[in-house]
Amino acid sequence: MIFPRGEVLHRSLSTAFTDFPALLSTLKTGDFSGIIEIEFPENKGVIFVDSGEIINAEAKIGADSKRVIGQEAVQTLLTLSNQKDGVINIYRLSPERVAIVASNLQHEILFKGLSTDFTRLDRLLLKLREEKHNGFIEVLTKEHQAMGVLFLEGGEPVEMFTTPETGPSVFGRKSIPIFVENAIKQGAIFDVYRSQGKILKKEIKEIKEIKEIKEKKIPGRAEELKELITIFQEVLSEAEKLVDGSSRRKGLFHKIFKESLIEKSEEFVFLDPFAGEFEYREGAIQFTGDIGVKDFAKGIVECLVATLFGLEKELPKDKILPLKLKAGIESSLEQHSGALKRLGVNAIASSIFK
Repeated sequence: MIFPRGEVLHRSLSTAFTDFPALLSTLKTGDFSGIIEIEFPENKGVIFVDSGEIINAEAKIGADSKRVIGQEAVQTLLTLSNQKDGVINIYRLSPERVAIVASNLQHEILFKGLSTDFTRLDRLLLKLREEKHNGFIEVLTKEHQAMGVLFLEGGEPVEMFTTPETGPSVFGRKSIPIFVENAIKQGAIFDVYRSQGKILKKEIKEIKEIKEIKEKKIPGRAEELKELITIFQEVLSEAEKLVDGSSRRKGLFHKIFKESLIEKSEEFVFLDPFAGEFEYREGAIQFTGDIGVKDFAKGIVECLVATLFGLEKELPKDKILPLKLKAGIESSLEQHSGALKRLGVNAIASSIFK
């Protein structure tokens, strides 16, 4: 597996002058979370530490790079640390990210060397979602340089990191759709692995968000949600016509609005493009999720606000179009003010103009 590199804590410590057990003890006392790299001329390995505790490890031994993981790898690396020709690097990562990488160390390869020349990465992800795949995808350039790793749980992309040439790896769940699009455009090679180890649950934050959504949902309001979707569908459709027509750039509104969905997906889980619950395309909203009308309205309104800011950045010299869009949205919502009041979301809808 391609491993991430976080914030550098120590780099190029020589094993000749480092008491490795004492170093581990210090990291435990400091509640450290991250990875420890140990490299020798013919052997190397990585130890994963979560809040001071070793939770997994991988070692590659000998000229043939025999791979061992788990407790055997830990003991192997502890033994190697007594040798004098090694180097130790320590990188800090969050406990959640350490855990998700460590949980995928035990794996098997399903597909190797797939190319975007012959395989659609987005369609492969849909297939893996249907199969509720647990594992990860390594993405490389056509020159076989590491681009990043995408992790899946139950078929859903849950985390990813990219591997820049310099500096720490860049994590970001909400950047997954953009990463996939860039890989498709630039061309890439990818290897698909199935995890055979313990599968992590969703992050605690996501579980809390989903629970809160269910608690806020009022039973028997499916018809009200359907009515609200129809209203916002009209608002988005009119906004799209205005932006694309005035800018003479077909698809501009959809592009910026999609970016706003990604931006707001951590706060509003149902907006996550990879969750497959909400989609706006060609003037129509498709929604298969389960949420209250107020939460749905708040999510869409915040995306519209983000779209206004995004349009200003996209067209910095055009001062009129964002104002026209804001006025157009206000006009569309005003036509449905009675329904919005009845649904209890009028204050949420009007917040876009504050």
